[in-house]
Amino acid sequence: VTGSNRLRFLCSLRLFQKFDNFRILVCGGDGSVGWVLSEIDKLSLHKQCQLGVLPLGTGNDLARVLGWGGSCDDDTQLPQILEKLERASTKMLDR
Repeated sequence: VTGSNRLRFLCSLRLFQKFDNFRILVCGGDGSVGWVLSEIDKLSLHKQCQLGVLPLGTGNDLARVLGWGGSCDDDTQLPQILEKLERASTKMLDR
């Protein structure tokens, strides 16, 4: 995530403090997921946020372990992937 995109994300994330519950779809790998989770923790939003992963990184270990697959390299499958994420059950992570 570049500097200007990071700042936009943080500003946007602060807007969600007013929501009871919200979802974020991280399009990236383990590093992106870790960074987003850290920012969610810093703002104490972890109890109201559900996070999904579209595995676009190189490792994608978390996405693989959670059953979302190790990669998403076929954009024609995106609608099906989004439907799957919409119906996915919530899993608690210990960080």
